[in-house]
Amino acid sequence: MASVERIQLTYNNVYVVDDENGRILIDTGPDYAGARDRLRTALDQKQPAIIIATHAHVDHAGLGRWWQAQGVDVVLGARDAHLAAKPHLLQAGEFEAMVRYVSEVGAPPEVEAEAVEGLTRRREWAKRAAHSADYPPPGSNPRWPTGLRYEAFTPARTATSDLEIGGLEVLVCPGHTPGNLVAIEPREGWLFSGDQLLPDITPTPGIQFEPGQGGFERFHSLPEFVASLERLRERELTRCLPGHGEPFDDVQGAIDANLAAIESRTERVLEELKESGPATVYGLCERLYPKALRRRFWQIVATVQGHLDVLTRRDLVSCEGGVFEA
Repeated sequence: MASVERIQLTYNNVYVVDDENGRILIDTGPDYAGARDRLRTALDQKQPAIIIATHAHVDHAGLGRWWQAQGVDVVLGARDAHLAAKPHLLQAGEFEAMVRYVSEVGAPPEVEAEAVEGLTRRREWAKRAAHSADYPPPGSNPRWPTGLRYEAFTPARTATSDLEIGGLEVLVCPGHTPGNLVAIEPREGWLFSGDQLLPDITPTPGIQFEPGQGGFERFHSLPEFVASLERLRERELTRCLPGHGEPFDDVQGAIDANLAAIESRTERVLEELKESGPATVYGLCERLYPKALRRRFWQIVATVQGHLDVLTRRDLVSCEGGVFEA
């Protein structure tokens, strides 16, 4: 019989799964001052045989290089390997792709300049995380006692399709990131969801780019996220052990609530296009969120773009020259 222990690393959860197949760790943990000691103590010096990193964000795979230096292999989704090699916005061409996206959404020049300035600040933060000899100070809204570091690493294994590790099923569930993974303990019905399913939070899509044949290409995250949730909906799951927040039992209810919220927002975007006519991404954001748009540019643009991606995939919306029409 499998057992599971939750290790809380302030804002993050890491899980230790023990069964007859050995010890598996879900996520590497974030690299802040004190995190490594916390892990050593919680693991009682008994290292895992392998680590499944649900995705390559700095708070879920930040200790990947440290673990592999100790001889513990890290498994990561293949489409997240570029994020492990270099943090967000530090790959050659990625920052430029994001800037190009901003120029194409139809924002006025002053808003475009503010958005690019915000990207520049995020890139500088990523540089500090990747190259700081010591831990940077926490931000204005700290989730961890210090800032995070992220040492680039090459995962020992990359998952291009579903696989089995020990007694766990590892599913490729793109959405939160292109290479997002979840793990299931099938005998118990436990879902180790990472950021795919969280308590009391309906995740919003992000503007993400991944390497393609012609350079960096935008990843349409929300349609993939929905498809992955619908796939998990078909499984008999008894408990969700998320990457943040408290574990919970009503997994089906949480999946249904997420899908319903996404569907409601998607319908709202479609109705706005039908009632008020064609619009650019930014123009549609102005109609739907006029008061908050300037203050929360990236969150709102990413949300509206995500729902437009869903509608486009359903052939309910078309786009020509950056203008969307129902």
